[in-house]
Amino acid sequence: MPESPPSIDNLQLRSEEVQEIITTPPAWLIRWGITLVFVITCGVVFLSFFIKYPDFIMSRVMVTTVESTEKIIARTSGQIDKLWVGNGEKVQAGQPLASIKSTSDVQSVLLLKKMLNDIPFGKDNGFFFPIDSLSEVVLGEIELAFVEFERSYMEFRLLETLQPSQVQLEGNKQSIREIHERLTIQLAQKEILERKVNLVETDFKRNKILYEDGVIAAKDFESREMEYLQIQEQVNAMAITISQLQEALVNAGQTLKSTQVSKEQDESRALINLIQSYHGLKRTVKEWENNYVLVSSIDGEVSFQGVWGEHQFVQSGEHVFSILPNERTELLGKMIVSSQNTGKISMGQRVLIKLDNFPFQQFGTLRGEVGSISVSPDEEGNYLVYCSLPVGMETSYGKDIQLKQELLGTAEIITEDLSVAERLFFKLKSVTEY
Repeated sequence: MPESPPSIDNLQLRSEEVQEIITTPPAWLIRWGITLVFVITCGVVFLSFFIKYPDFIMSRVMVTTVESTEKIIARTSGQIDKLWVGNGEKVQAGQPLASIKSTSDVQSVLLLKKMLNDIPFGKDNGFFFPIDSLSEVVLGEIELAFVEFERSYMEFRLLETLQPSQVQLEGNKQSIREIHERLTIQLAQKEILERKVNLVETDFKRNKILYEDGVIAAKDFESREMEYLQIQEQVNAMAITISQLQEALVNAGQTLKSTQVSKEQDESRALINLIQSYHGLKRTVKEWENNYVLVSSIDGEVSFQGVWGEHQFVQSGEHVFSILPNERTELLGKMIVSSQNTGKISMGQRVLIKLDNFPFQQFGTLRGEVGSISVSPDEEGNYLVYCSLPVGMETSYGKDIQLKQELLGTAEIITEDLSVAERLFFKLKSVTEY
C-alpha cells in the first residue's frame, strides 16, 4: 500500500525546526566574533597613535645658488648691432656682450670711455687728453657732452700753456723790483743830501753872523742864503719823490696780489669747468652704455635667452642673456608663500621639492630645510622663505641633477607630523569649543 503524502502541518513543523537551526548561530562563533571585533578595534585605536602623516604647505620654488644667476635685460628697444660672445662662452665681469643700434657708433663710444678711464686726471699730474685722436668718431647723442668737455679742456690747456696771468705776475714783480731799486737809490741820495744840508746850513749860519758883524757884504750873504734855500728845496723834492716811490711800491704789491688772486680764480674756474664737463661726459657715456650695451657684471658662463644673432630686434625689458656664475657651491631654494598658515613655518622644517623639468615619479624629489623667513610680507601679502639643500642636487632616488640655470618647481614645506589620534582629538576639541 503506497505511502500517503506528508500533510501541510508536518511540513510547517519541520520548516520551523529547520529555520530555528539555521537562524541560531553557534555559541562559539558569537564568542570568537566579538573577541575578533574587539581586538581589531583596539588595534586600530592603538595604531592611530603611531600612524602619522604630515601637514604641509605648498608653494612654488626656484632652485638657484647663493651666487645668483644674472639676468641681462634690454633697457631699450632696437636691433642687435654687435654680438661679441657666443652661447656658452666664458665671460668676465665688465665684459660687453652685445650692443643695441643707436645714433652713436659703439666702437667710438667704447674708445672714448677707455680714454676717459685711462688718462691721468688732475692739474698737478699734467692732465692731458688726446682730443685730436677723436676727430673722426661718431658719438651721436653723446656729442653735446663731448663738445662741452672739449671746450673746457681747450680753455684749460690754453690757460696752462700760455699762462697769461703768469706773464702779468712777472711784469708786476719786475715793476716792484725796479721801484724798490729806485727807492733804495733815493734813500741813499737822501742821506747824502742831508749831510750836504747840514754843511750848507752851518755855512749859512756862519755867514749870517759875519754879515751881522759887517764883515761881509750883503751880496755875499744873500748868495749863501740862496744856496741854503735851494738845498732846502732839494730836500723837499726828494721827500716827495721818496713818498711817491713808496706809494708806487704799495700799489705794485696790491696789483701783484690782485693778479695772483685773478690767476688762481681763472685756473680754479677752468679746472672746475673741466672737472664738471669730464664727469658729465663720463656720466653721459655711462648712461648710454647702460641703455645700449649689454654688459656682464660677474664672471661666469653666458647663456643666450632671447637672442640668436645680430640684427635681431629686441624689446625693452626683454631677457636677452643669463650669466651663470663660476662659483656655484651653495644651493638654496626661494619660495613665495601666501600669508595663510605661514605661522606654522619654522626654521629647520623639511622641504620636499618637485622640479618641473624632472618628473618626481622618475627622478625623485630634492630635500631641503627651511633656513629663513622674511619678517614682513610684501605688497601682495606674501612671505619670502629660503631653504637650504643639505645634500645638494641629489634626489630621493639617488640621482644627481646638474644645475645649469635656475630650476622651477613645487615645494612642500612639512610643518608637523600628527598621528591619526591627535588629529581626531584636535577635531573633537575644535567642535566642543563652539
